[in-house]
Amino acid sequence: MASEKTLDRKCYEQLCPMATALDVIGDRWTILIIRELLGGAARFNELQEGLPGIAKNLLTERLRRLESDGVVRRVGSQNVMRYALTERGAAARTAVEELGFWGAMLEPLAPPRHKRSIRAIAMALQAVLSRAGDALPDARHVIELEVDAQHIQIVLDRRPSASAGPATDADARIRVPRSAMSDFLLGQSFDKKAFVHVSGDKTARSALLRAFGSMSPSS
Repeated sequence: MASEKTLDRKCYEQLCPMATALDVIGDRWTILIIRELLGGAARFNELQEGLPGIAKNLLTERLRRLESDGVVRRVGSQNVMRYALTERGAAARTAVEELGFWGAMLEPLAPPRHKRSIRAIAMALQAVLSRAGDALPDARHVIELEVDAQHIQIVLDRRPSASAGPATDADARIRVPRSAMSDFLLGQSFDKKAFVHVSGDKTARSALLRAFGSMSPSS
């Protein structure tokens, strides 16, 4: 007999972990919702802004299903309620990052019409920095990256992280145009001059650029 969770969806019904994963995240928009939340907890309207084209009722349905599957949870109060990944949801990070690296090797099937959201940029930054290896510093630097008036907090050390939102007690603040950030994340170019030091410790900027440069074919 089908469980309540499977009554309203089509499942592969295969004894295969990949099929099970796709039963949970294989619907359109679902993995992009996870992508957004890997960049930090978000309110409903913030998710909608980061997913241009998704209908409000569809986003509601996808979030409800992810909550039911134990992938997403609600945090905060009723007045300021956000969606965040559970431990199970956060465990998808490596798989989502690798899918992104694979997707970067493909030609888009249609011309992109929308900018990458700030949470998607944060998620991609963490994925890139996690591959920087020996270029990562031993010392810990907290950096606030301003991308076209939006902010990302980067914690730069041997286990780097990035999340959308202003940095707490930043060692340095750096400004970069979204176009330069997008070019870098797509592997097209790396322009050190685009990363403008605004305030704080200049060695933190140098550490970040060293990590970025190690990943760029143009460095």
